[in-house]
Amino acid sequence: MNKKTLMLVGVALFLAALYVVNFTDWFKPRNIQISSRINPLNHSLTFFLDRPYLLTSIEVVSADEVKTNKYPHTLWHLVAKGSPQKTSIFSYGQPLPGMAPEVATAVPESLQPEIAYMITLEAGGDWKGQTNFTLR
Repeated sequence: MNKKTLMLVGVALFLAALYVVNFTDWFKPRNIQISSRINPLNHSLTFFLDRPYLLTSIEVVSADEVKTNKYPHTLWHLVAKGSPQKTSIFSYGQPLPGMAPEVATAVPESLQPEIAYMITLEAGGDWKGQTNFTLR
């Protein structure tokens, strides 16, 4: 191969790599979209996901504490134990099939009105989601 051919191949590879990075989802983070709603009848807090996921971690902390503390106090933390099932809807503090509290004796703490909280979800190693919510 002469220099001109090598240069053309190099430019083609560079353009292909540029296309893959900028116009495909291969290297972009995979986000879980989360919304929440309070049931006025029983005052339960329900979370809705954009589609069913095999969740591996659910964690709720105080949003204000996250700003000032590297390791905030966890109010509710479930992790996958065994084989979790796909879910797109779950309620705060309720058990999910295939998941258990990270600390076996831990129970979900009560949420207070007018305090900002943050929920963080993980599904496998690729999918992550987080959102803030407040009870009104």
